[in-house]
Amino acid sequence: MRKKITVILSLVLAMGMVLIAGCGKDNNRSTGESSSKVEDVGTVKISLDEWIGWQSLLDANGGLKTAPDSINAKNGISVEYKVINDGSASSSALISGELDGAGYTVNRYAFLQDKFDSAGVSVVMPFITNFSNGGDGIIATQDIHSVSDLVGKRVGVPRYSEAQTLVEWLLNNSSLTSEEQAQIRKDMVFFETPDEAAEAFFAGKVDAAATWEPYLTDAATSTDSRVLFDTSMSTNLILDGIVFNKEFVDEHGEWIELWISGALEAAPMYKKEFNNIRQMPMFELMSDDEIIEMAEGADLATCSQNVKLLSDSAVQMYADMAQVWITIGERAYPEKAQEAFNDKFVRSLLEQYPDEGSGEKEFSDDEKTKILESPEALLSYRSDIKFDLNSSVIKDESKAELDSFVEVAKILDGVYIQIEGNTAVRADGVTDEEIIAFSKDRAQAVADYFIESGIDAERFIIVGNGDSNYLDPENPASPVNRRTEIYFKPKAGF
Repeated sequence: MRKKITVILSLVLAMGMVLIAGCGKDNNRSTGESSSKVEDVGTVKISLDEWIGWQSLLDANGGLKTAPDSINAKNGISVEYKVINDGSASSSALISGELDGAGYTVNRYAFLQDKFDSAGVSVVMPFITNFSNGGDGIIATQDIHSVSDLVGKRVGVPRYSEAQTLVEWLLNNSSLTSEEQAQIRKDMVFFETPDEAAEAFFAGKVDAAATWEPYLTDAATSTDSRVLFDTSMSTNLILDGIVFNKEFVDEHGEWIELWISGALEAAPMYKKEFNNIRQMPMFELMSDDEIIEMAEGADLATCSQNVKLLSDSAVQMYADMAQVWITIGERAYPEKAQEAFNDKFVRSLLEQYPDEGSGEKEFSDDEKTKILESPEALLSYRSDIKFDLNSSVIKDESKAELDSFVEVAKILDGVYIQIEGNTAVRADGVTDEEIIAFSKDRAQAVADYFIESGIDAERFIIVGNGDSNYLDPENPASPVNRRTEIYFKPKAGF
């Protein structure tokens, strides 16, 4: 089980380490002028917590230290990975110069930015190794089917963890009022770890819990509980990557590219070779099957996925997570999202790793039929999208609101998007078929806007309700009846 850091506020003490000037620097590191020569770099030191998603880094390295017959050795680079499970300790070591890089989730990176800035150290993430794909989520009682159902419920949350940021992201991106969101936060029950939150849930002490595997599977197989959300619905919500000192990246770009290339080359060893990951104490006594089971909840990010993530989705996620930390009461900087990543190196490797596929989720017509029959939706929105008169052309004034829905769709990349068009009372002489077709055309126009913004066309379920679904049945001509409804629906079975 991943040891995500749950207590990270003791920054004042940790900042004392900032004054330690360059302790632990490798004596082979060039201290003269900047050089692009790989042989001048020496042994690069990077911290990792004990997490299966780092396996490709260790496989390329032949373990925690570069083995003579490893991919990294073949490429002429030397790496020493240090196991540090405390994000405060690893960030302090990166600031002091004891480390050149450190592994973090984008969630954690957004939190630590203030610490790096306060120390005057610039950092950047040039590579994302993996993303959670079903390994983290929210379990709930059977009567909770959507984020809005959490109002008035006790939600168990591991404080200052990735799991808490997951819950907060869903709240921030829901259609709940600020009062409803405040009520959910007021009713939260905080724990030290995701394990404790899950144990409280199964003991009946809370109605929902943010946690991880194996508790998600336990909830899915129980008749009394269900999985409200897991990261297979949103592979962008928890991304893992390596943050480097920006000065190091600027000076040693060739080294960075070779290091990334090694991880990509080692990717086929994932879920197949386990000697290298077993050099981390947590995995030492695990069986192959236990390691594979853990790996099922995290997928390695390909080169093509890295290009998309580092230039788009990870940038958005960093900004979103910075906003989450602000909501929680911490200091963070959404405006720094763009400069937090560097996609130059993965772009240069695309020709070398061209056939990895896009990693797009699969969506089927059969699944859409099942989902259409279900009223359940994780998130839902009601919007008065403006159209030109008697047409399905979207007015420019509605595009900013649509862009906010597109951002949610990019993050929730594993769910279907059901769009329903509704009209106010029809004009005289308009038939049922005509009013339904008109409302469906408008729903399709909204879907087309999503698709033009990069959302997979296979995800959409389009419904035209015509004038059969009034919000204000006593006043059919009311503008509230003329609306577009957008539902983000999980696959059947959740």
